[in-house]
Amino acid sequence: MPRPHEDIERHTPVDHRTGGPAIAFAPGTWCAIEVAHLAADRIDAGVAAYETLIERARSSAAKAHAAVVFRAKNGRRVIALVALDGHERFRHLAAAWDDHHLEAQHRAVAESTSLLLYRLAESAGDALLDPASTDAYAFERISRAPALVRGAIAPLASAPGFRGVSIFGSDDDVASAIVYRFEHAADVTAFRTSAVAIDILGDVGASAETLDAVHPVKTLP
Repeated sequence: MPRPHEDIERHTPVDHRTGGPAIAFAPGTWCAIEVAHLAADRIDAGVAAYETLIERARSSAAKAHAAVVFRAKNGRRVIALVALDGHERFRHLAAAWDDHHLEAQHRAVAESTSLLLYRLAESAGDALLDPASTDAYAFERISRAPALVRGAIAPLASAPGFRGVSIFGSDDDVASAIVYRFEHAADVTAFRTSAVAIDILGDVGASAETLDAVHPVKTLP
């Protein structure tokens, strides 16, 4: 039996095996980031759907470059991060993904999605996104400008278990997305709930703020 998305994507050749090489993004790279909230039993279909959408975007007018698909540890979110060449390419990608989501609504692959254009403001440490790594990754979106979030770099770098971080600023510079990499999941929690992190980044439990334990399950270099 085909996967739920394959009836509308069947002509796109996609390798759905997990893995891929470790990748990183250079400062200044434009990235489309979509967060999809899924029903617990739809996570595998969601991962596969985004792999297909990214492959299509690489050969379409969006001309997408390297990409990564994250799976949340709670089994309720898929996060796709796709490098592309700025606003015009993002518009092509957004239009194509909107069409896909409209077609897929009755299959309930995703309960809700949020697609925004970001630019990598800064990275520190070993910010590689590596499906083979046993490190703990986390993803967070906050309503703070990347210029303010940069203040977290120094305490992050000195936090126990810190491996690397990438800070993305939204296109309008009023919000940020952060990908953390620590040795252990407890290290992420310890940093993010510390007084210094809350002072700079805000309360992780605050409304509209999200912090998800994730893992990069697929990279497309």
